[in-house]
Amino acid sequence: MKRLPRIFAAVATLFAAGAVCVAVSTVTSCDVLRQVAGTYNMTNCKYDFRSLTEVSVAGIDISRGLSPLDTPRILGLLAGGSTGSLPVACTVNLDVQNPGSSEAILGGMEYVLAIDGVDFTSGAVARHLSVAPGATGSLPIPMTFDVAALLRGESRDAVMGVVRNLVAMSGLASVGTDEPSRVTLNIRPSFNVAGQTVASPVFIPVGFSFGGK
Repeated sequence: MKRLPRIFAAVATLFAAGAVCVAVSTVTSCDVLRQVAGTYNMTNCKYDFRSLTEVSVAGIDISRGLSPLDTPRILGLLAGGSTGSLPVACTVNLDVQNPGSSEAILGGMEYVLAIDGVDFTSGAVARHLSVAPGATGSLPIPMTFDVAALLRGESRDAVMGVVRNLVAMSGLASVGTDEPSRVTLNIRPSFNVAGQTVASPVFIPVGFSFGGK
């Protein structure tokens, strides 16, 4: 096994010393070390974008196309008809490939989403994933955010371009922009022991794009 970063080694030491009290009957020191090593392995995995699913804009599900009733409403929003909130929801699906010789373990993660240089949202997801050596696992990351405030700032044009490219995924290709929206998703794996969350010391960048003519 590769040598763990100092912070992971320190975490293992703290658990062993009793800084975080764990009953032996519930979680053994071997369990803790397995999770530390598994989370370290997760930082060495290869992350590839697979798809965007469950996409909705202003509560309208555009993942499977737009109905005749939804189309004029969406077009009105794109023309500047939204004066209040403009919620966007989606699930980013990643493939996680473990090239190592031991299991990679995810107990949860933090994420930061930026598109075309604009910070859209950040958050945390409690999700378990175990990827065997040489295998590939699926990691869905659900996100919900409101772009209304961003549309009132200097980044309005860039943000509206992102919304247009999302809507274009419904089949309304004419509303998309000429250039694709470029995404930078930074994720930081973590694990949980006895109610304590311990995060990786580094964020892992995943880049992809969508839309564009």
